[in-house]
Amino acid sequence: MSIDQKIGYTRREFQQIFQVYANGVYQGLFRDFCFSDAKDRYFISFCADAGIKPLVTVEKKKLSSDRCLFIATTPAPNDTVRQIARSEKIGHFVTQLRDAVHLMYVEHAKDKKHQSKH
Repeated sequence: MSIDQKIGYTRREFQQIFQVYANGVYQGLFRDFCFSDAKDRYFISFCADAGIKPLVTVEKKKLSSDRCLFIATTPAPNDTVRQIARSEKIGHFVTQLRDAVHLMYVEHAKDKKHQSKH
């Protein structure tokens, strides 16, 4: 079984998404990731630590034999999720995802700075 069949992402898609994850690791946001799938939907989740609710979940949803939709969400208040990136084009999706993760890092840095003052 190839990686494409196992995780539902092409090598190129996975590499681009994983680069965003790796940058988040470098910034101290993420420490773990996991894969899951459901009928024609494939997920990669980025977590702060193993076993903790994901900070970002990337979904690849097959729309047809030659079309897919990439969606990224993050937890929101009241057990809801907020969409942070969405596109059928992997390059556009990754740009949106990278920007959203950068904003998460900025908020994380502000929170750490605020906590260290108290």
